[in-house]
Amino acid sequence: MDFKDTDNNGNFRLNHYHENYGYDLEAAVGKHPIKELDNPSHKEDLMNSLKKGNLQSATFIKDGQEVKQYVEANPQFKTVNVYDADKNRLDMRQGKDQQQREKQGQSARQGRRQASKAADEQGTGEEKQKKQRRSAQKL
Repeated sequence: MDFKDTDNNGNFRLNHYHENYGYDLEAAVGKHPIKELDNPSHKEDLMNSLKKGNLQSATFIKDGQEVKQYVEANPQFKTVNVYDADKNRLDMRQGKDQQQREKQGQSARQGRRQASKAADEQGTGEEKQKKQRRSAQKL
């Protein structure tokens, strides 16, 4: 639904996503460890419910334990939203935190590289003065 746009009767307009939009529901759901995906009949029921736009309960397997959570399709962003038992939206923070740590590690490595380059460039005082003169001449 688009809550900013209404039709002549004051009803909110629905956003329709065609098959050619590029949203693959099975691929998006397949990224999550859902127990129902192992059984073909349960998988079909889950997919049909999600295609209708329903919030569907599913059993997730986390650390060897089964956890009841809720799933809904989000075709606008080509993802699946996951909710806990209290229907609070779960961010996939574990993946985001890990990506953030990797980025911090990369930035630290870049900082070290820049520091070593700066140390190499400084060299003797004469070389530094020559470089400053060259850069001043370019301006």
